[in-house]
Amino acid sequence: MTSRAIGIYPGHLIGASFGVVFVIVNGGLLDQPAQLLAGVLACIAAAVVLIGFVATIRRGQQPPERDMPRSRTAFLVIVGIEAVLLFGGLALLNQWQPAANVGWIALIVGLHFLAFALWWIPGQRELVVIGAVMSALGVIGLVIAFTSHDEALVQLIAGVGSGLVLLATSCATAMRVLLDRGPVTQPE
Repeated sequence: MTSRAIGIYPGHLIGASFGVVFVIVNGGLLDQPAQLLAGVLACIAAAVVLIGFVATIRRGQQPPERDMPRSRTAFLVIVGIEAVLLFGGLALLNQWQPAANVGWIALIVGLHFLAFALWWIPGQRELVVIGAVMSALGVIGLVIAFTSHDEALVQLIAGVGSGLVLLATSCATAMRVLLDRGPVTQPE
């Protein structure tokens, strides 16, 4: 059986950072104490990810070769398409159905994770899970926006939900890194 290293890398930090933003910006449906608690817990989760990143660096660990991006071009193409879809869609939705904005953002960001898993870092299950769940939350948000026009509910489901997905996946990996005292490996 082969194994592959588990670590916290820059992508985890980026995901956790955006997770905090999703939670804090979209927690409007929560009452004031719950909104504050959600923001504090999101920041704590991001801090755990940062500590996991520091632990990974201290171990001198690099991502395994098979987890390295295939090409910078694939990354740039995916992010370029994402930007066009994201901002073009938001421009249309702002005129047509502004309540759908957060659902659209979650859908496009979710699809970008799926594209990363297909073309940039193929085979990354974590990216597939994040992409599938965020895309589903985005679609649910869009359906709510176009049926009930309840922007706060869209923000809660598609926005806070997406933030929780980003934080949970990065934080779970960070916890595995921090709780493992030996060589950081995982069976394939």
